[in-house]
Amino acid sequence: MTALGIDHPLVCVRNLAEARETYRSLGFLMKPPGMHPWGTSTALVIFRDQLLELVGIGDESLLDGYPAGDFRFGRHVQRWLSEREGVCLTALNSGDALADEAAVVARGGHCAGTIEFGRKVTRDDGTPDRTATTLKIFTRAGLPRLSTFACQQHRRDLIEFPKWMDHPNGAHGFVSATILAAPQDQPAVKDWLAALHGPEAVTETKWGFTVATGKGHWRVLSRDTARAFLGPLPEDLAPESAPSVISIDVACHALDRLRAFVDAGGFACHEIGGALVLTEHARLGGILLTFQEAPPTP
Repeated sequence: MTALGIDHPLVCVRNLAEARETYRSLGFLMKPPGMHPWGTSTALVIFRDQLLELVGIGDESLLDGYPAGDFRFGRHVQRWLSEREGVCLTALNSGDALADEAAVVARGGHCAGTIEFGRKVTRDDGTPDRTATTLKIFTRAGLPRLSTFACQQHRRDLIEFPKWMDHPNGAHGFVSATILAAPQDQPAVKDWLAALHGPEAVTETKWGFTVATGKGHWRVLSRDTARAFLGPLPEDLAPESAPSVISIDVACHALDRLRAFVDAGGFACHEIGGALVLTEHARLGGILLTFQEAPPTP
């Protein structure tokens, strides 16, 4: 069993077509929009063993489908999207969802249930095939926007197509995802992430803490300590102050490749600590995007 890694935070947006064009203008290749069987629509940026996924509401009549115990994937997205855009659910890369469920539960986590699904695809040579995916839904009371799921792609070869992975902006994966949590909420967040990834994955810092995963790391900051990494946070970014993912931190080959797209699109940004931070969260689906130069992971 490999450690659960950050596979894809779901960036939930009200206008999927508009958000997709925004991300395309930043130099990401994006597959044509698709639909989950539980009614959410989706647009993907594909990396190796990771995705950047934009999610909207596609068909409200399907939102109660594919229950995992009391958890309804579509309703969860709808509920928190009605409050604001942003991340309300994160996929964790799994090589063995059943074993990962057992490990998380043994560490005090809660698995709401399982979702098995697939969809028909056609290979480039015209051959029909079908994806197969197992989800194990992990939830923690009091931390709804930090809900996660182990995502085991049984046919990742039907998802990771090289022609969709050579992004013009040079992006190739995530370094980390940043969680905003007030100091009084950080012990609960730490306990939850330790249940998901193991207490040994947690490293205390002078500004909060990090949690190592099988792919990238979580970075947990307060509004005050976030200044060192992201600059001053807009007051209307996660205004309710509930712990949530506020930034996806993208690895790229060279910032100069990215800057051409940022400048052409007129995206507000600043550079801090060697990272380029895009600050227009309302334009980006309720989050910040940070980019930093980093080599691809093996």
